[in-house]
Amino acid sequence: MICFPSVARRFVRLAVPALVVAAPSLSAQSMVAQAKPTIEQFLSPASPLEVTSARRADRVAWMTYDRGMRNVYTASAPDFRPVRLTKFLDDDGRDLTDVSLSDDGSIAVFVRGSAPNRQGWIANPSHDPSGAERVIWAVRTSGGAP
Repeated sequence: MICFPSVARRFVRLAVPALVVAAPSLSAQSMVAQAKPTIEQFLSPASPLEVTSARRADRVAWMTYDRGMRNVYTASAPDFRPVRLTKFLDDDGRDLTDVSLSDDGSIAVFVRGSAPNRQGWIANPSHDPSGAERVIWAVRTSGGAP
């Protein structure tokens, strides 16, 4: 059994359901405007993945998969309002994994790119002529470019 610190448990219990409920595609206004909900409305909410927390701060970070776009978000106590840290706005097929926070919660670190296969090749889903890469990224949770 994985034991999350209390802040991560509180986030998962309160913020993750709020993210799904607050998704614009499933808002009460859009449901009232249309007589019947569409399949797109149910398939479009972002999926929060890889939730992690800082050891000595009330901050969490996670990766979302939203219509093919993968981005890293963070939130801090007491309101846990989500803040997007990355601006990967293309559905380019590049994976994001291993999201973690520094102990004080000031820096989020993640890996962008697929793991190499048995021959050492990294997946290149966008067919970039320069080839694909697997890179460790870091971004300040206070904002700024990764």
